[in-house]
Amino acid sequence: MENTDNTLREMQQQMQQLREKLANEKIVNDRMLRTSFRKTVNQLKTKTSLPIAMACAALAFFPLLRYLGFSWYFLIFTDVMLLAAIVAMLLTRRHIPSLDKDLVTAASEITTFRKINADWIKYGIPCLVVWLGMLVWDVAKNIQLGRENLYGFIGGAVIGLLIGGAFGLKNRRDILNGSDELLDQIEELRRDA
Repeated sequence: MENTDNTLREMQQQMQQLREKLANEKIVNDRMLRTSFRKTVNQLKTKTSLPIAMACAALAFFPLLRYLGFSWYFLIFTDVMLLAAIVAMLLTRRHIPSLDKDLVTAASEITTFRKINADWIKYGIPCLVVWLGMLVWDVAKNIQLGRENLYGFIGGAVIGLLIGGAFGLKNRRDILNGSDELLDQIEELRRDA
C-alpha cells in the first residue's frame, strides 16, 4: 500500500511539474507572438510611410514644372491628386493596430486597413490614367520639345511609369501580406488567451 502511495505522490509531483512547464511555455509563446506582432506592425508602418514621403516629395517638386511650360490646370490637378492621396494614406494608416487594444478591436482595424488597401487600386488606376492623359495633352499642347526630345520625354515617362508601377504593386502586395500575417497572429493570440 505504501508503494502505491509513493507512486501516486510521484505522479502528482510530475503532473505539477508538467503544468508549470506548460504555463511557462504559454508565456514564452505569448511573448514570441507579441514580438512578432510588433515587428509586423512596424513593417506595415514603414511600408505605408514610404509612399507618403514620396508623394510629399512629388508635391514639393511639381511647382517647378511651371518653369518648364506646364499649364496651371495640370499642376493644380496634380497637386489636388497628390494631396488627396496623402490624406487617404494617412487616414488609412490610422487603422494599423497596436497591442494595447483588445484583440477583437485590433482584428477589426487590421481588416479595415486591409480592405482599404485592397480597394485603393480601384481609385488609383483611373486617377493615374486621367493624370497621364492630361500630362500627354499638356506636353503636346504647351511644351515645345521637338520631335527627338518628345520621344525622349515619352520614353522616360514610360520607364518611370513601369518602375513606379512595379514599386507600387510590390508595396501593395507587401502591405496586404503583412495585414494577413497580422490577422493570423491575432487569431493565434486569441486562441492562446
